[in-house]
Amino acid sequence: MNNQNSEKTILSASHDQSKAFVAACIGMALFGITMVALGSVGPLLSQKLSLASGQIAILATILTSGIFIGSVIFGPICDHYGHKGIFLVSCVLVTLGLLGVSLADSWGALLIGCYLAIGVGGGVLNGQTNTLVSDLYDDESQRGGRLSLLGAFYGIGAMMITLLMYLTGNTSHFEWVLWGIIIVLALCTLFCFFVKFPQPKQPQGFSLLSALGLLKKPIILVMSLVLMLESTVETITNNLSTTYFDHIEGAVLLLTVMMIALTVARFVLNWLSGKLSQTAILYLFLCILLVGFVLVQIADGLLLAMVAMAFVGVGTAATYPVVLGLLGGQYPQQTGTVFGIAITIALAGATLLNWLVGTNLLHNYPIVMIACVGAMLLLFTIGNKLISSSK
Repeated sequence: MNNQNSEKTILSASHDQSKAFVAACIGMALFGITMVALGSVGPLLSQKLSLASGQIAILATILTSGIFIGSVIFGPICDHYGHKGIFLVSCVLVTLGLLGVSLADSWGALLIGCYLAIGVGGGVLNGQTNTLVSDLYDDESQRGGRLSLLGAFYGIGAMMITLLMYLTGNTSHFEWVLWGIIIVLALCTLFCFFVKFPQPKQPQGFSLLSALGLLKKPIILVMSLVLMLESTVETITNNLSTTYFDHIEGAVLLLTVMMIALTVARFVLNWLSGKLSQTAILYLFLCILLVGFVLVQIADGLLLAMVAMAFVGVGTAATYPVVLGLLGGQYPQQTGTVFGIAITIALAGATLLNWLVGTNLLHNYPIVMIACVGAMLLLFTIGNKLISSSK
C-alpha cells in the first residue's frame, strides 16, 4: 500500500513538473513575440497612424527600456514570492499591451504605455521562465536540455507573429492577426492559472545586501560576460548582416535562415544534452559559430551566405541554455537573483557594445564577431574552471 502511495506521489510530481514546463514554454514564446512586436507590426502601424521615423524610434526605446526593467526586477521577486504571481501578471501585461496596440488610433500615451507593458512583461518572462525551468530540474544535463528546449520556443513565438504579419501583408488586416494572437495568449494564460509552480526558495525574506554580494562572485561576473558577448553577437548580426550582404540578391532571407537554424538547433540540444556534458556542448557550438563567421567573411553568393548564417544560427543556440544551466546548478537557492544579474549585465553590455560598434565597423563585421567568439571561448574556460574549483 505504501509503495502504491509513493508511486502516485512521484507520478503526480512528474505531472506537475511537465505542466509547469509547458507553462514556461508558453512564457518564452510570449517573449519571442515581445522581441519582434515592433519590427513586425511597426511598418503596418506606421502606415495606419502616419507615424514618423522618430516616433517609431521612441517606441523602440520604450520597448527596450521595458525589457531591461523586467530583467532587473524579476529575480528577487521569484526567489521571495515564487513564480506564479509574476508569471501570470507578465502574461497579462504582454497580452493587454498587444490589445492596446491593435486598438490605438493615434500616437500618444496609450501606444507608449502599451509598448512599455509589452517590454516589461517580456523582460520578466525571459528571465523568469529560465529560472522556473532551472528550478524544476536538479540534474545538470536534464536542466541544460530543458533550457535548450525552452529557448526553442522563443524562436517559435518570434516566427509566429512575423509569419502571420507577412501573410496578411497590409494594414487592413494586421489588427485581426493581433486579436487572433491575443485570444490564443488569453487561453494559454488561463491554462497557466491552474498549473502548480514550485514554492519560493526564500519565503522568509530577501536581503538586498545578499543580492549585491552576488555581484562580487567571480563565477557570476565571468559567466555574465560570456552572455554579454553572446547577446552582442546576436544583436549586431541582426542589425548588420543584411546590410553587410546587401550586394547579394535575396539577402533579406538570411535572418530567417539564421532564426530557423537557431530554433532547430535548440530542439537538437535537448537530445544532445543526454549524450555530452554541458561544457563539451558549448565548446562544440562556439566552434560552429566561429566557422559560421569565417564563412560570412568569404561568402560571395547567396548559397554560401545562407550556409554561413545557418552555422551562425546553430552556433548561437547553446550559450544561454548552457551558461544559465551551470549558474542554476551553482546557486540553486538564489537562481532568480543570479539569473537577473547575469541577464541584466548581458543586456546592458550588449546594448553599449552595439551602440559603440554601430555601423562604423560594418566592413569588418565578421572579424569583430570572430574576436567576440574567441573572447567567449576564453571567458567560458575561465568560468568553467572557477565552477570546477568551487565543487
